[in-house]
Amino acid sequence: MDGKSGIFLVCATVAWVAVAYKVAALARNPRNLNLWALTLCIALPAAGFTMAVPAVYSAVSRLFGVPNLASLLVYSCIVGYSFTALIMLMLWHMPAAEALPRAKVLVFCYGLVLVAMAVLFAASGATVDEPSDFDDVYGPRPVGGTFLLVYVTAFAFGLGVAAWRSLQFAARVARSDGRPWLRRGLRLVAVGSIVALGYCLGKGGYVIAAWLGTRLPALSDAGTLCACLGALVITTGFTVPSWGPRLSAGVEKIGRARSYLRLYPLWHAMYEAMPEIALDPPASRRADLRMLRDLDFALYRRVIEIRDARLALAPYLAPVDEAAVPAGRGDRRDAATREAVRLRDALARLRAAGPGPRPAPPTAVAGATPPARPHDDADLATDLGFLGRVSSALRRLPPATTTVDVSSGTPVGG
Repeated sequence: MDGKSGIFLVCATVAWVAVAYKVAALARNPRNLNLWALTLCIALPAAGFTMAVPAVYSAVSRLFGVPNLASLLVYSCIVGYSFTALIMLMLWHMPAAEALPRAKVLVFCYGLVLVAMAVLFAASGATVDEPSDFDDVYGPRPVGGTFLLVYVTAFAFGLGVAAWRSLQFAARVARSDGRPWLRRGLRLVAVGSIVALGYCLGKGGYVIAAWLGTRLPALSDAGTLCACLGALVITTGFTVPSWGPRLSAGVEKIGRARSYLRLYPLWHAMYEAMPEIALDPPASRRADLRMLRDLDFALYRRVIEIRDARLALAPYLAPVDEAAVPAGRGDRRDAATREAVRLRDALARLRAAGPGPRPAPPTAVAGATPPARPHDDADLATDLGFLGRVSSALRRLPPATTTVDVSSGTPVGG
């Protein structure tokens, strides 16, 4: 198998997977006209790429007894895709009563193109099967080249209008409901259509150059590459509105799980000093991981328990001496690291104080920076980011050397 056949197989496989995905949706909603059009938009190029594989190409010729019949079928599928895409885009952004009459006109035009292609193919004299080189062998001939030019012209028209309509519809979506994945999908369809226009230019340029006496097979090969790349991008664009939101939800869930795990060092340090903050304390680290099954509740409780613990630590919090704060990148000391130092020292003072009444708030250290603003009133998303950085900084800090004079509450040492 040569490289071109491998590319065709990859494109066909991706497209057929997308078709299967849409057929499953059709089984649940068989009367959805938009879904039928979308499925056909993906199935037509899938069939085209499949028949373009040399082994399948030759099998089609043997089955029907017509050499190179697969070329006519492949190009008919590709042109059919471009017209179907226009119909689908009309169904997406205008009422069916308005779109269907226009769709009938496009179907009629597609029929005329098919008839012209069939007549030219029959008159081309393509009697020797050329699974990999049909365009190179018959394109330089007057009738065969005209057949190819009719094909690429119709295809280019469909691609150009599809790109324009997709961008137009994407802008409308952005102004109205702002569905991000539909907007992205439409833009991908536009990009893929523009890339695929390179195929039309390459094939058309090859034919015209051959008629002028110059063979440029590299131009034809570059066009084929544009077709394959454009097809992959277009297929992604057509399907991403359905699976994109699930991807976003999955990424968001992974982010929440990461935040939950990132908060563990801070929460665990506070829990060891103040076990009463935990509503349902896990028996072990493994048990804590099982809380991920109810992630939203677990994450919310973790933030609330850290907030409660910080409030309880208020009498033990003292301003931080800047010299005690480890420097980060570029000798910078950020707020999260300062807060981690304050909490580490406050927890040390709490443990040193032992049971009994809480001491008065410690006096300020000369030359120390003021305490960081409490984040108890911040929204959850803000707290997650800040507390996550605090937790990471706390995990990297060395143990505190601060003790406390229980009688006065004044910090001594470190």
